[in-house]
Formats: sequence, C-alpha cells, structure tokens
Amino acid sequence: MKVALVYPRWDWIEYNGLAEPVGLLQLISSLRNAGHEVEFLDYSFCSKLGDLDEKAAGAALVGVAISAAAKVSRADIVTRHLKSVVPNAVFLAGGAYPSIFPGKTLETIPFDFVLVGEAEDSIVELSDAIANGSDPSDIRNLVYLSDSKLIENPRRPVPADLDALPFPARDVVDYDAYLAGGMSEYGMITTRGCPFNCLYCKPSTDFIFGGNIRYRSAENVVEEIVRLAEIRSVRKLPVFFKDDTITMHPAKWFETLRNLLRNESIELCWHCNSRVDTVSREKIHLMAESGCHCISFGVESGSQKILDFYRKGTTPLQAEQAFKWCREFGVEATANLMIGFPMENEEDLRATYEHLKRLKPDDIIVYFSTAIPGRYIHDWAKENGYLANDTNPELLDPARNRACEVMNMRLPFLNLDDVIHWKRRIERYRSWRKVSSYNNIRHWVAELAHHPGSATKKAYRVIRGFGGRGEDVITK
Repeated sequence: MKVALVYPRWDWIEYNGLAEPVGLLQLISSLRNAGHEVEFLDYSFCSKLGDLDEKAAGAALVGVAISAAAKVSRADIVTRHLKSVVPNAVFLAGGAYPSIFPGKTLETIPFDFVLVGEAEDSIVELSDAIANGSDPSDIRNLVYLSDSKLIENPRRPVPADLDALPFPARDVVDYDAYLAGGMSEYGMITTRGCPFNCLYCKPSTDFIFGGNIRYRSAENVVEEIVRLAEIRSVRKLPVFFKDDTITMHPAKWFETLRNLLRNESIELCWHCNSRVDTVSREKIHLMAESGCHCISFGVESGSQKILDFYRKGTTPLQAEQAFKWCREFGVEATANLMIGFPMENEEDLRATYEHLKRLKPDDIIVYFSTAIPGRYIHDWAKENGYLANDTNPELLDPARNRACEVMNMRLPFLNLDDVIHWKRRIERYRSWRKVSSYNNIRHWVAELAHHPGSATKKAYRVIRGFGGRGEDVITK
C-alpha cells in the first residue's frame, strides 16, 4: 500500500536553523520494512503547495507530522490542500503536538486519526489495517472521534531496546537542498526521554517518550554513522546529536564511541545539548577525543532563585565547573539562556550577566521565556495571571520570540523593554568574547577556510552584536 508521510514546513522560517525530520524518517523505515511503499513529502523547499501533488497521488494513508504548537497553522494549510489531491485517503496526524493535544488536533484540522507517542509499530499496524480493509479502531496509541466523542486507545509500552529500531531513511532527504539552505550538521538521536522535571519543558516530553530515559548503544550509533557516511560518500561528518541531554550516557559510552569511530576511520565533528550537572572532567575529555567540538549547556540563568523557579536542579557553580572543563579540553561551550520569566527582576538579570563573565562562554544564545501549551510553565502562567497571549501560534516559538523580541507572558517586575535591554547587552558581551578569545578566532579562521558562507554569516552577527543586535530582528 502507498503511504505518504508529510513534513509540512511550508512557507516557514526556521529561527533555530534548518534540520531534517529524523523521527519522521524513522517511520518511513518502519513502513518500508513492513512492505509498504512510502513517499516523503517535504514542503521545506516548495515554491507552491501543488509541487508535491504527483508524489501524493494514489496514497491510501497520508501521515502529517506536527512538531510544535507554532506549526499547527502550516500543518492545517498543507493537510487541507492534500485532502483535495487524495480525497479518499485516510489522514493521520502524529508528532509532538498531537501526542500532547490529540483532541485539539482533531478539532482544528480534519484528520481521521491521531497517533500519539512513539509510532514505529502503531503506524505499521494502521497501514496494514487500511491495506487489508480491516477495522483499525482498536490499535494502541490511536485517537479518533466517534459520534463526536473522543476515543483514546490505551498506549503500548515504549520500546525498551532502541537498538532494535530501524535507522532513519536518509536516502529520501534532499540533503543538498538542506545544506544549501543553511543546515550545517546531520541530525541524530541516541536517547529517548528525559528524567528531569523542568518547568519550561515537562510534562510534554512524557506524553511523547514516557517519563524515563532509554539509550542506544554506542555500537548501534556508530553503525548509523557509517551508513550516513556511505550515503553522503564522505568519511568526515558534522553531526548534531539532538538528544535533550546526551551526557546522560556514562563516560564508558563515549570511550566506546571514540574507539569505534577510529576503527571505522570516520572523523566525526559533533556537538550536543547538555546539562551542567551531567558532565565530569573525564566525560568531557572522552567526548573531545571522539570528535565533540561544542556543547550547548542549558545555563538558563545566573540567579539561583530563577533556577529554582524553573525547577532546573542545577547551580551557577556547577555551570562554572563545566565550562572550565570544556576550556581545558578545547571544547567550545555555549551558554543557552532564558530571560523574561515573570518572577525575574533587575537583580536576577544582572546576576545572569555577571555569571556569563565568570563562565567565559565561547557562544551565547538568549531565548525569551515562553509559556508553551502542554508544559508546566503554561499552566503556571495561566493560573497566576501572567499569560498575555494564548491565541497567536507564532508566539509559541521561543526562537522566533527571540528574533522578533516579543513575549507571550506578562512581567510584574519588568517590562519588555527591560528584557530587550538585557538581551542586547548580553549580545554585546557575546561579540566582545568572540573577538577577544583566541579559541573563537582560531575556530572562525578554520571555518572561513572550509565553509566561507557560514563563517561570513557568523562574522556579520558578531559585528551586529556590538550594536546589541547579534541577529536580524524581525518586526513583522
């Protein structure tokens, strides 16, 4: 049976950068392994909605991925268009947003079904049922409307052995277009789930992956890396490990990763996200030896009061130690911040700024604190009267809010201009760090030699940063 899986990134600016949909590609592999014909409809580079109609034609099942609340409007546009192309197909929604809000998804967009959580097995069962003409209504993880009543089937246990899952179907991706469009690293995931309880993130991740964390072996990850290297005909790969916290792996895992990559003669240049309380000196040393060039730490704030409100579970001192270890082993350390939380005041923002001076980060990314539906922070803001806008989906994208300098929460102790002032002051400090750090200059010169386009863009941001605006501020 023909299945069309859709990435509805139509006419959409990715403020955090272009990336391939790794989870959707994994579903393509599951369906292929079960004998189904699969078309990948990627609207990222389409000039008009009808560009992929020929690929969609004849599909009996159309699955649309919705990764976030901010992208619901795009999924709606694409889905309604495809319904005119294949009106007899069964339409299915999946991804992060439908997993958290299945009922709202069905009310907003004319889908027949929603698949919640991890769907490698469920989507195969649904496709088999449609192909055989059998009733799919009892399939686990399936949600649908019956006589206007929401039916939510029980969930299947999440797969404990991630090594048993198929690798993403990277052969369907137009990587040349992605790289030309600004993607600089191939995406990869080595864990699923998160055991922490941060206010701005939970419980949405639990609805998708369950409440614990599961791991892939280093052997399995290297096998995927080897296959990707073969697809791209290279032995040197830039990779972004997109795990929430890859450093939940023990030090031994990174030692194995290093040794296996050396055995395969693959040079991996990778970066990742991490928490400052999940690294050690030994672990960062091994990560550096396996090709890690950058770690983005969720520093969030230099105020312990704000970290405690966020339920982060870390301290500024832990951050200082983690950044010190990175400098020791030549790993770039990025400080990701979130400013503009309603409980924040001028003293807290000043503490964050002074904290940065002690960290001496190689890079800084400043987000505006955002109340996203499905997360504790949204419930907290609504219950306490701090939710300013809950209807504009674009205000649910923290990266867009940073670029446009807008927020969706009210601030009792500050105003938006105060937050923007501190954001721009941090941008000026970032630019000063970029031109005064030997490591930063060395990395930039190396990138200029091999990737002049991206290096030039980074230089442009540094220059703008001296004026307080490291990135183009979008006003529309």
